[in-house]
Amino acid sequence: MERSVTRIIFVLCLFLLPFTLRKKGVKEWGLIFFSTGYVASILAQLAVKAKKIEYTVRPLPRYFDGNVVYEYLVLPLFCVWFNQSTYHAKIWGVVGRAFFYSGIHTLIEYFVEKKTGAVSWKSWNWFYNTTSIAMVFIGSRGILSLWKWLSKRYE
Repeated sequence: MERSVTRIIFVLCLFLLPFTLRKKGVKEWGLIFFSTGYVASILAQLAVKAKKIEYTVRPLPRYFDGNVVYEYLVLPLFCVWFNQSTYHAKIWGVVGRAFFYSGIHTLIEYFVEKKTGAVSWKSWNWFYNTTSIAMVFIGSRGILSLWKWLSKRYE
């Protein structure tokens, strides 16, 4: 069951990826997608090594301790969607939506953790998950703001 859930999520993310990156600003969305994947892989390694989270189903387990589908597809897609929805938002709108998106993300991850066993939260809970994902979203929005500022400045 766990492997089939991971495969379904993988196929769904691959299906959604072209539609997500098709919108105006492909360079920006690509930057956010790849930088989030990079940061997520580092943070996941820290969480797994500290035994806070355990991924029972892992694609490429010889090479990665975390779940590659989550780190390089799911979270970056959510991050791009977040940045697309906050492109013209002010700071409080960004923070509010960060916690809204991370709350939705945490609910989905909680369901996956409880119903499938693909991920196991050891000394991790919904608060840590929501807060850490919101910080990743806000950090990616900071990268997007810096990119927009540099693009304007050096045009």
